Amino acid sequence: MPYRTLGIDLGTTNSVTVWMDGGVPVLLPNRHGEQATVSAVGVDADGSLLVGSEALGVRDQLPGSVITEVKRLIGRRHADDDVQRLLDERPADAPPVRESMDGGVELRLGTHWLTPVQISAILLRRLRTDAENTAGEPFRRAVITVPAYFTEPQYAAVQEAGELAGFTVLRTLPEPTAAAHAFGVERLVQDDDDMCSVLVYDLGGGTFDVSLLITGPGYFEVFGLGGDKALGGADFDSALYRMLTEKRLGDRDLSGTGDAARIRAAAERTKIELSDVPVSEIILAPLGKNGGSWTGKVTRADFEELISADITRTLELTRGVLRETSRTPDDIDKVLLVGGSTRIPLVRRLLCELFGEEKVSSGTDPMAAVALGAGIEAGLVSTLACPSGPCLTTEIPLTENACPDCDTSLLGTATIDCPDCHVPAAEGTTSCPACAADLSGLRAAAPVAARAECPHCGCRQNSTSSTVCQDCDQPLDAGGLKCPQCGMVNATGLTACSGCGALFHTDQPEQVTAQNLGLALDDGTVAVVFPAGTTYPTDWRNIEDLQVRRDDATALTFRFVEGPHVKSQARNEFCGQHTHPLGTDIGSGGVERLVLRVKIDGNRTMHLAYRVGEGKEEGARLRRSAVADGIGRDAARLLDEVSTHVAHFGDELTAAEHDVFAELTEQLGTTMRGEPLGRSLDGFLDEARDTVETCRNARSWTANASIGARRGRELGMVRLPGELADAHHALDAARERMNLPAMRTATENARSLWRQIDTVTWRSMLAAHNAEHGRFRESVRRSVLTAWDELRAATSRGDYAAQDALHVKLNDLAGHSQAPAPTARKHRDSAQVFPERR
Repeated sequence: MPYRTLGIDLGTTNSVTVWMDGGVPVLLPNRHGEQATVSAVGVDADGSLLVGSEALGVRDQLPGSVITEVKRLIGRRHADDDVQRLLDERPADAPPVRESMDGGVELRLGTHWLTPVQISAILLRRLRTDAENTAGEPFRRAVITVPAYFTEPQYAAVQEAGELAGFTVLRTLPEPTAAAHAFGVERLVQDDDDMCSVLVYDLGGGTFDVSLLITGPGYFEVFGLGGDKALGGADFDSALYRMLTEKRLGDRDLSGTGDAARIRAAAERTKIELSDVPVSEIILAPLGKNGGSWTGKVTRADFEELISADITRTLELTRGVLRETSRTPDDIDKVLLVGGSTRIPLVRRLLCELFGEEKVSSGTDPMAAVALGAGIEAGLVSTLACPSGPCLTTEIPLTENACPDCDTSLLGTATIDCPDCHVPAAEGTTSCPACAADLSGLRAAAPVAARAECPHCGCRQNSTSSTVCQDCDQPLDAGGLKCPQCGMVNATGLTACSGCGALFHTDQPEQVTAQNLGLALDDGTVAVVFPAGTTYPTDWRNIEDLQVRRDDATALTFRFVEGPHVKSQARNEFCGQHTHPLGTDIGSGGVERLVLRVKIDGNRTMHLAYRVGEGKEEGARLRRSAVADGIGRDAARLLDEVSTHVAHFGDELTAAEHDVFAELTEQLGTTMRGEPLGRSLDGFLDEARDTVETCRNARSWTANASIGARRGRELGMVRLPGELADAHHALDAARERMNLPAMRTATENARSLWRQIDTVTWRSMLAAHNAEHGRFRESVRRSVLTAWDELRAATSRGDYAAQDALHVKLNDLAGHSQAPAPTARKHRDSAQVFPERR
């Protein structure tokens, strides 16, 4: 059965949906009849969800209730310099932002703190609902566009948002590539024999991309990429906002409810108006607590002065792409303007100066080009990959509704909306993963009935699973492209007409990597696997001459980074990671050969195939999100401490301690792999450290209290042995219950009692204890036990001189002990090891 795919331009400021209807991409208006939905999510006074223009409508009455520009934060870490700059520039009435549990970002929507992925899923869910109601078709799959210069974690975050909204995401498509699709389909038929070098200049609301592409009939290749993921029209709004508040409004009172929202809205309107008129008049009222007003003017020259540095930077990035691809402006046939900010006259003027006015395109609507291209891509895709992480099955026909290997659904997930926080959840979920609200009994809305009308004869009796009309036997519209020559609507996945053989004006693109992608090695360097500009999808590539040197590590980590720094992996951006537990086949300090193959699929996801030593080949899809490096290292160190403690003292641990350490081992391993725990990672690590330290101290002082009680009685001590025995029993009881507060109290009590024994005496006690447990060479062991027996005898007869001499002898012999250290092993940095060169 053919299933329709929705094309989505998930924009920073506006989002647009498109589907292939009758072989051509068609914009789907939202429930308010708008061609674009403002990328805004908010709640009203009673907590009801508001999306798009309805959310913006309450921003001045309910400051802090509306989230905009969330795309600039998706897949980013709170500590990133760019993120901190973006947060500093947010308007005063923007919702609060904080660092999330895993080091990312959270924004407050109403009374709930949500991640950018969850907020984007709410928006995508609304886009899907409106599109289905408009088209009369269910959309179970989607093509979602992303800026070409997004990092791998950002790509992954957008795909995660799509899946959370209930889609199977066929492609996360770079926005310039989508725009070139739209340009190719709109080209004239008489241009069929022309190959065209196209430069896509994409200046959107939150990002800037520049791409060099080669297109022609049945051909599409991406040659070069550049950009800035934190530069766009939102920055121009912020510049105008700052100018108005700091220079034009002077000392006026701006503390009234909604003042910040009104000034921000005025800045946005002014930016748009100045694209058409040389002067924009601004009226702001009311202002301040007393309801004042202000009227002023901003000229186009004023605005261009504010943004000239940013526009100059976009031109520098454009020239950089030309240099990297060995091209000049004269080699470019067409410059496509994409994104609302390309309407700014300064942008067009400078591009015309660089490339020539005749090359700068104005034929494709810059606001709709990306969305139209997403719809076209939906008509070109013929296969998909299984969305399940462990399953590596690809090239599955679109007609399948489940993976043939693992039975994972290929039609997305039926979703419900949480009534409290509004985040979508899979039907059947009993508790909201975001806010823990009770979702029991909620059911997904009934799917929209698919249209089955034949476009040839008008028959309405066709089954939704039919591919041809039951009356006229003509093919039904399945979402493919319309032939520019014979007008036939083709099946999805075809790049040439199945009727007349004519090539379409676009094709499945060969994408390129924006930056070097490489494997982090154990010495901190990077083995570049896919240099910048590598076309993908790729075949498998071998990484030669690798080995694993265990050095007591418990896990082998494949970490990939993107960036130009081959001498220091830490200077690059995280790309993706997979952690493989090391078995006992590699002994401590052992070395095994590592065979590793890597490939990139059409969705820019990296796949690994590897074999350690003589083991079997393993496969993995690279996880493109991870915890912060510092948290990962801390988790690895703690995991090493836990492993060491259990290995050294396993027989002495209580059942409750074994259970806690097993749970900690699993959770720390999860954290190392970058997988979510559903709780604050900083808080978890603090609790884990406290647990490990408390258990380690309790075990140590349980032993010391037992030794002190027994040996103290042997040396004739009167009070202290009984008190130490009580402390030992209290520690045992606390450890049996894993009562951490009681363990800390009992440990401190035992430590205090132990300190009442002079140093020379307790060292003699420990020497006798270790000798009894075989922790000396045999000759030394006999000497220690003999000296201890003589010390007991000297004590019983009150011979102080002999006692002193025997204490000195026992203290000297104690230095020969082979007892295990009661603390963690000290080696490299953590329990994880990276591949190294042979």
